[in-house]
Amino acid sequence: MNRRARASGLHFLFSAVVALLSALIVFLVWYPPPYANLAGGLTLFAMVVGIDVILGPFLTAVVASPTKPRLELRRDISLIVLMQLLAFGYGMYTIAVARPVHLVFEADRFQVVSAADIEPEQLAKAAEPYRQLPWTGPTLMGTRKSANQAEMTRSLDLGLQGLDVAMQPDRWVSYESISDEVLKKARPANLLLVQYPERSAELKELAAKSGVTLEDLKFLPVMARKASAVSLIMPPGARIVGYLCVDGFF
Repeated sequence: MNRRARASGLHFLFSAVVALLSALIVFLVWYPPPYANLAGGLTLFAMVVGIDVILGPFLTAVVASPTKPRLELRRDISLIVLMQLLAFGYGMYTIAVARPVHLVFEADRFQVVSAADIEPEQLAKAAEPYRQLPWTGPTLMGTRKSANQAEMTRSLDLGLQGLDVAMQPDRWVSYESISDEVLKKARPANLLLVQYPERSAELKELAAKSGVTLEDLKFLPVMARKASAVSLIMPPGARIVGYLCVDGFF
């Protein structure tokens, strides 16, 4: 039993260190708050860690028989580690593909856009500054209105295929260029107090941290795959100062 405990314990320690380093990349770089919940990064990472930290050491404990020759034990553990690394690598690849790349303003809301939402041939049609998807967390973007009827029809067709305007790179523009439109569409944050009185303390805390009163804040809904939220916005420049995980469509 000492041999099993020692082998699985060392394997667990190594796996935990790898998981911790990976968590720093995932939750500080790819899925910074609040995107771990909004974009599903927390769920994906939990699945990967379940394989890395639990299954690998468990299999090591199974094969680490006290009577097994040392050379055979090394071979078995090497195979387990290899399978574990392959599974972990695929899991991290899946997390990377699903990472949020932009928070895009569209009409009257923000939409979280992931790398998986963008088709490569469509990305090539984006303006020059936006043809590379970021790896350091989502950036704020805007969308322009249709230039003509043909473009509007095309956007509607893509929308029926599940590609909203926010997911059409040729419609992306800088957030600064549409910040006035954002402020026009945003609603007073005081309405959130009426709709969600139980979140009043959280709202007032966000306002205080931003150095303004609640009356100075506005909000817009945020659409995401895994959760609903609202973004809290303040002038000038329609700056986003925080998020609240509630439904903003009311």
